Amino acid sequence: MMSVAIEKIGFSSREEAIQLAKSEGFFFRDGAMETGDIEDIHWHKTGLHIYVLSGLFETFDAARDELLIARGGDLIKIPKNTLHAARCPIPATYVVGFESEKAAKGFQPELPEDLP
Repeated sequence: MMSVAIEKIGFSSREEAIQLAKSEGFFFRDGAMETGDIEDIHWHKTGLHIYVLSGLFETFDAARDELLIARGGDLIKIPKNTLHAARCPIPATYVVGFESEKAAKGFQPELPEDLP
């Protein structure tokens, strides 16, 4: 089973994050979460990378029952079909890289009970 991972990449700007996403063949869009914003446990039909620009981004890997914490310059890798949740204890900005242009434009979380 695939799991969520955080890599300490060390990029320092939105432009660097976009270049990283593009170099991996990802389609990107900007994102932000306010303090206390929560995404309940869900999954995606496509894998995604979250390049955290600022703030604090917590990702809960449901399969491992583990909370991972990312800060500015960190990359969160979420494989497709991976149950996870997200929350930001302080506001966070980020760039999200999607495996397909369709996913970047029509992104939506899927319900846990619909996981194949």
